[in-house]
Amino acid sequence: MTRPAALALITLALAACEQAPPPGLPAREVAATAETARVAGSGDAADDPAVWAAPDPADSLVLGTDKTAGLYAFNLDGSIAQRLPVGRLNNVDVRGGFMAGDREMAIVAASDRTNIAIAYFLIDPATREIAPAGRTPLDLVDPYGACLYVSPVDGSHYAFVNDQESTDMVQLRLSWDGAGVTGEPVRRFTIGTQPEGCVADDRTGELYVGEEAVGVWRYGAEPGDGEARTLFAEADGDRIVPDVEGLAIWPQGETGGYLFASSQGDSAYAVYELETGAYVERFRIADGTVDATTETDGIEVFAGDLGPAFPQGVFVAQDDADDSGGQNFKIVDLADIAPLLDPAE
Repeated sequence: MTRPAALALITLALAACEQAPPPGLPAREVAATAETARVAGSGDAADDPAVWAAPDPADSLVLGTDKTAGLYAFNLDGSIAQRLPVGRLNNVDVRGGFMAGDREMAIVAASDRTNIAIAYFLIDPATREIAPAGRTPLDLVDPYGACLYVSPVDGSHYAFVNDQESTDMVQLRLSWDGAGVTGEPVRRFTIGTQPEGCVADDRTGELYVGEEAVGVWRYGAEPGDGEARTLFAEADGDRIVPDVEGLAIWPQGETGGYLFASSQGDSAYAVYELETGAYVERFRIADGTVDATTETDGIEVFAGDLGPAFPQGVFVAQDDADDSGGQNFKIVDLADIAPLLDPAE
């Protein structure tokens, strides 16, 4: 090949690269209202958020894991309320209504990669203090994704934890033994390839699990529901660009609402109707008062009164590259996301 011909081919190749469209369907934009303090861990550290609603809504907390060191509790303005350096926690979830003896507490569960376990914490609603409440060792290699579920059948609390290595998922029934929280394994099934995020719908008894390169699966969440599943949302490169990471539910009514999924491959979030599985919209958190999010791991939706700052609730997303140079969580007013999901808008 002559030199001019070779240069012409290189020029054409570069032009093609410049014109190649970005992955994923177009995404609308929303800005975060607040952001948390960065976690202490360096590199890939912040991972997964959860929201605890306090008796006084303005006192509610955003929980967040530092997967190099432990658990944070942030105030709604993003400042640190409490830090628990308890080990390498990956995913976290919270549910109220857990009976610790004669006291009703909120229970927090997190996948514990330091101890190959699920770690438990209790939140005292009167003081907002979070205290370790034991752990259950797991027959897994590397505990990864985790979520909680309260059965509409009998009110029992359950935890789900999956394994990055074996891709197994274990379901445990949680109870109080007088000294701490205990977990009894009641079910085990295999996802297939690498899983992570999961979320359970306490209204309908359904469990959603992300298989990172494949999509979102829907299972039954009761112990006797076995391995039956349906593919709820595919990681098709358009709506969800692999990896599919964090999952969250915005419940509406008795069975309706939306499932949110982190489309990590293009730093966006895909939204689907819960009842039908129909795709609704994609959005991104863009630069605004605080910086944009990129390559999000965990997400959370809390729909409800969180005080004057967030009367309709929040969407929380992990940010892989905060402008401070570390990692943190962005807090979006749910009222700013609602119009994006309205077909009339």
